[in-house]
Amino acid sequence: MARTFIMQDLIVLVTIFIVAAAPLLRVSEASKMCTGGRLTYYVQVEIGAPNLAAILPPINAPLSGSFGQATVFAFNVTEGKSATSKPLGFVRGFTVETNYISGAEIRLVEVEFLEYDDGRCKGTLQYQGVVTSQDSQLAVVGGSGSFRGVRGNVVVTVVSSNGNFRTFFHDVTLLT
Repeated sequence: MARTFIMQDLIVLVTIFIVAAAPLLRVSEASKMCTGGRLTYYVQVEIGAPNLAAILPPINAPLSGSFGQATVFAFNVTEGKSATSKPLGFVRGFTVETNYISGAEIRLVEVEFLEYDDGRCKGTLQYQGVVTSQDSQLAVVGGSGSFRGVRGNVVVTVVSSNGNFRTFFHDVTLLT
């Protein structure tokens, strides 16, 4: 009889544990959806807008072109190619020109932070790498929120260039 009461108590404790742990398991599953897959979005850029500003001039423009010029930026992130598409967040960061040859193609060292919320995944990602005027690849070096502990890469492609407006497609692969 005592053994029956012990078994009943054990069953009650296990049931309480499972009910208490269930929400934690759901959070873990949601986090897995955000850290082991892909994100895609568009970045809307307006050249010359106040959200894109040089903070340091080139070191020696006559000799080395734009080498050393540093720029800060803040751009909107959207779900679709159109600037009026559903907003998903923003990117902020800075670049430093590293090409030493005057008139040559740009080569920027870039550090970028993505603040992202699509209703399913919410948090930040940090990217680092070299950006050129062609397609570029950056490393995903960390994240927070739904993206805590991730690594990966992002491929950035120019999809539209119209006057002062540029649209870049970001295809992010996240690894756990």
